[in-house]
Amino acid sequence: MFNTQVRSVTVDIQASREQVWQILTDTARYAEWNPFTPQIDGRLLLGETLGLHVRMPKRGDRVQYEQLEIMQHAEAESSNLAWGMRVLSPLLLRALREQIIISTGPHSCQYYSTDSFSGLLSPLVYRLFQLDIQQGFDAVAHALKSRAESM
Repeated sequence: MFNTQVRSVTVDIQASREQVWQILTDTARYAEWNPFTPQIDGRLLLGETLGLHVRMPKRGDRVQYEQLEIMQHAEAESSNLAWGMRVLSPLLLRALREQIIISTGPHSCQYYSTDSFSGLLSPLVYRLFQLDIQQGFDAVAHALKSRAESM
């Protein structure tokens, strides 16, 4: 089985883990700060279908498409937010995006995001979209840092 992963930069944020978690889970305000996924339709509840409106940086600034994903977990205690998708069968393609916040002090934390791909189609998807995803995830990390530190 093929496995690949895209990981964003890790940013140090001068705000508490709880403050950053609040921003990350307030999807109604994503258009105000999130350059990669400015809109999410649906609720961050286990098993819910989410409609992610995604901008692919390499393909221009407009929202490219709506990607349907299933909410996997939103755990405030561990500060881990994840959704994923599959194409027909997990044997063909499965993806899991995780966003992780790690407390580094009472008023500081780190944030990073990963997207793990597996299945027979994962090398092709990785090759086609890796740069878009990498740039998008890095932009989100920096934008989240700016948002949290300005509040």
